Amino acid sequence: MADAILFAFHPGSINSVVAFVAICIFVLTSFVFAAWMSATSEKQAVRTVVLLGSGMAFYVLTIACIVLSGIFETAFIPLGPLFFAVTIAIAVSLGFSRLGIRIAARIPIAWLVGFQSFRLPLEVVLHDWYRTGTVPESMTWSGSNWDIVSGIVALACCPFVSRWRALAWIANIVGILLLVNVGRVAILSSPVPFGWDVNPKLELIAYLPYAFIVPVCVGGAALGHVLLTRRLLST
Repeated sequence: MADAILFAFHPGSINSVVAFVAICIFVLTSFVFAAWMSATSEKQAVRTVVLLGSGMAFYVLTIACIVLSGIFETAFIPLGPLFFAVTIAIAVSLGFSRLGIRIAARIPIAWLVGFQSFRLPLEVVLHDWYRTGTVPESMTWSGSNWDIVSGIVALACCPFVSRWRALAWIANIVGILLLVNVGRVAILSSPVPFGWDVNPKLELIAYLPYAFIVPVCVGGAALGHVLLTRRLLST
C-alpha cells in the first residue's frame, strides 16, 4: 500500500530558500564551468557547454514536473527511496563518462577539493530549516548530520593540496564518509517504515525547490568525489 506523508510541511524562511537556490545554481554551474575549462579547443568547449547545459535544464525540469505531480505525497514508498537512488546514480555515472574523465584529468586539483566547500553553507541552511520546522533535528549538526565538517575541511585544505597531496586524500575521504552518513540519516529521517521516530519527517523531495537537495546537492557532492578520486588515483 502506498504511504502518504503524515506531517504538514513547514516551508523554510525566504532567506534560507534563496540561499539554497543559490547553492544549487553554484553546483550546477560549477560543472558547466569545469566542462568548459577542460575542453581542448574552443569548438569542443562551446559544444560541451551547450550539450551539458541543455541536459541539465532538461533534468531539472523533469524533476520539477515529477515533484509538482504530487506523486511523492501519495506514494512515498517506494518512490521516495527510488528517487534518491536513481538521481544519485545518474550524478555518479557522469563521473565515469568521457566528460567526467576529461574534467578529472584537466581541472586543477585545488578546484576539485574546494568545490566541496558548498556543503558548509548548505548545512547552515539545513540548520535554519530545522528552526522553522522544515526538517528534523537529525538532519543538522545538532543531530546526526555532521556534513558541515566536510565543507570546512575542503575549504581549509584546498589552498595547500597542490603541494601536499595527502591533504586532498584527507578531504576526499572525510567528505565521502560524511556523505554516506548524510544518505543514511536522510533515509532514516524520512517516512519509511523502518525510520527513526523524528518530527517532522524529512519530506523535502515532495516540495519545490527543496527537492533539488538530493539530485543537485547530494548528487553533485557524490559526482565531485568521483572526479577527485579519479584524479588522485591517476597521479
